[in-house]
Amino acid sequence: MAISVNTNVPSLIAQNSLNKALSAMEKAMEQLTTGKRINGAGDDAAGLVISENMRMQINGSNKAMENVQDAQNFAAVAEGGMITIGDHLQRINELLIQGANDTNSVESRQAILVEVKQRLEDINVIAQSTQFNGRTMLDGTFGDAGAAFIVQIGPYSDSGATTNPGAPDNPLNTLDISRAFADCHLSTLGVGTTIGAGYDGIILPDELDPDNLAFDPTGDNFRAYMDTVQAAITEVTEARGLLGGYLNRMTATYDNLTITVENMTTAKSRITDTDVAEASSEMIKQQILEQVTGSMLTQANQLPQLALSLI
Repeated sequence: MAISVNTNVPSLIAQNSLNKALSAMEKAMEQLTTGKRINGAGDDAAGLVISENMRMQINGSNKAMENVQDAQNFAAVAEGGMITIGDHLQRINELLIQGANDTNSVESRQAILVEVKQRLEDINVIAQSTQFNGRTMLDGTFGDAGAAFIVQIGPYSDSGATTNPGAPDNPLNTLDISRAFADCHLSTLGVGTTIGAGYDGIILPDELDPDNLAFDPTGDNFRAYMDTVQAAITEVTEARGLLGGYLNRMTATYDNLTITVENMTTAKSRITDTDVAEASSEMIKQQILEQVTGSMLTQANQLPQLALSLI
């Protein structure tokens, strides 16, 4: 190799090698410091895109799990109100069966109907006062006569999403549970049934109202009103059954989201997290190369001085 003063090729080679070693060592140190294999798009462009999409799904699924828990709490409060209303209706039905027996005097039937009237008033109060986060639940706000009640149970919008081809209206990430919230006002319970068609819901009819001039507590009147109350019991019970079905589905959805988050987090970790053993080995390797290359650079820089000995 020719000795040159103007161009020190060995020094240039050593400098280039030293810069590469320093860059690789800094990258390994960054990976160890942050715990992330991908700290910038340049580290792994394809991996970054995949991992960010995974992160979106993981974060969305976690929030959907919180939504499901909120909806379960909401439904539990609503069911609590329906349980109390159902208990009132069951007691009213018992009282009507008792009052329908002709062994009772007018006075006895009047006493029975006083309790019935008090329980009916409490049903209306419960229908109006059962609330969650400021939203009234049993007043007909939701359901067939009201608005939808949508629970966001997945990380996506459901735009065009289907469970089967040709079924565009079958949502994957949303659940409408509005049909489970019955309108529990006295004027609507039992309405729409053949049995209760003669009454305005389960509002106490004039002939059974002790405070009405048309009061006529005959056994037949008790039995006619009994049919309406029993229809209301069926209505509330069916609403509770539907609510239970939705609760079971939300529980299954929550469990599925938990598994999804676990698996997606594991997959994302494999793409983005630092392999500590590998990064540590790489850092040590580059440290050694940096020291060796630095020593070689020192020697390479001394080569032009040999030219002086030849002059």
